[in-house]
Amino acid sequence: MSIEIYTVSQINNLIKDILESNFYGIWIEGEISSLRYSSTGHLYFSLVDEDASIGAIIYRNRLKNIKLSLKNGMKVVVFGSLGLYVKGGEYRIVVEHIRLSGIGKKFYDLEILKKEFKEKGYFDNKKPIPKNPNNIILLTSITGAAIHDMINILNRRGIGLNINIYPIPVQGEHAEIAIVEALKNINSIKENIDVVIIARGGGSNEDLWIFNSPKIAKALYKLKFPTISAIGHEIDFTLCDFVADLRAETPSAAAELITKSKIETLERLTLLRNSLYNTLKRIFLRKKEQFNNFSDRRNLLRMKSLINNRLMYVDNLQSSIQSFMHSKINVKKLLTQKFLNTINVYNPKNRLNKIEQKLTLLDYRLANNIKRIITTKKKNVDMYQYKLPALNPKNILQRGYTITTDKNNIPLKSYEDALNSTIIKTQFFDGIVVSEVKKGEKE
Repeated sequence: MSIEIYTVSQINNLIKDILESNFYGIWIEGEISSLRYSSTGHLYFSLVDEDASIGAIIYRNRLKNIKLSLKNGMKVVVFGSLGLYVKGGEYRIVVEHIRLSGIGKKFYDLEILKKEFKEKGYFDNKKPIPKNPNNIILLTSITGAAIHDMINILNRRGIGLNINIYPIPVQGEHAEIAIVEALKNINSIKENIDVVIIARGGGSNEDLWIFNSPKIAKALYKLKFPTISAIGHEIDFTLCDFVADLRAETPSAAAELITKSKIETLERLTLLRNSLYNTLKRIFLRKKEQFNNFSDRRNLLRMKSLINNRLMYVDNLQSSIQSFMHSKINVKKLLTQKFLNTINVYNPKNRLNKIEQKLTLLDYRLANNIKRIITTKKKNVDMYQYKLPALNPKNILQRGYTITTDKNNIPLKSYEDALNSTIIKTQFFDGIVVSEVKKGEKE
């Protein structure tokens, strides 16, 4: 029986294979220690807890995606894979993402959810996105910058597009219900929709986390129209990005994607127009040279006939070009008018006029309501002034009534109250009489 002997490199490579194949995509929680940048731009540190430590590295190309300002003593959760530096025999975790401690559980749950969705086929069966869409639905917030960027790009690049905006909240406690309801309503539309873009501008992971909702992802997957997910920035991935038919890096990128074919078509038309112009120019130059070569008298008649034929050809060509140019000008006029109509719709001056009219109406109603309330209150005051003398106790006493109290000025309300007092006071309208109680006779 022979003994197998390994070299140091062989054993380190074997350990490297075991580590990298079995510890891929893991989360580790610990405290940052020994933080330092290398001369090559990589970031080295250790993750420590009460009993152990492990080396960690973030490569230079990954550092630009790290939003945290890392410091020694900071408790974090890192995501990455174990690797081994063969030459030194040192293993460490190669970090891809890093978050403050407490967030890792959410990402872990999200990874489990992604795996479940993938196994159920939610990431498959992608519907093709039309190259030249006409009817588009933008499912996004109307208060963010994303919608303005998208509309600007679509209006500038997407000639003849019909843009429908379906406003939704993109964060907050009611956002999930509202987005699911919006997707269901869109799915009930009978008309043909070429593409639905669900979009949200950049933000933190917490801001974008609503789009990791399984309810929203399922509703997006069930949509019968082609879908594009444009959530956050290039480095941000949500569950909606995976179930959508296409993922765009940003909302602006989504607008550029669906208008790319139109732009390419216009560019080809421009190239064809320039090519046609250059071809005609070369033909005219060549014919001019041929014309200059006809100097012999015997070719005079032939030259005249050729000139007449060419003039007719030029006239026909000019007529065709004019017709083509008129047609293109008319199309541009229609598009310009459409853009002007769109500008008028979104013109803030029109909205301010409507708001001003509404404020004028509210001011008029407020004045009338205040006037009516003052009139009512004045009538009530007059009525109370009329009733007040009748309720004045002194006026009642002048009609022969009296008020009887004990020695502490507590009103006596019954026969028994009077017998329980030794001294009573009787108030007339013009004075008070003090009496001593002896006995009484009850009716």
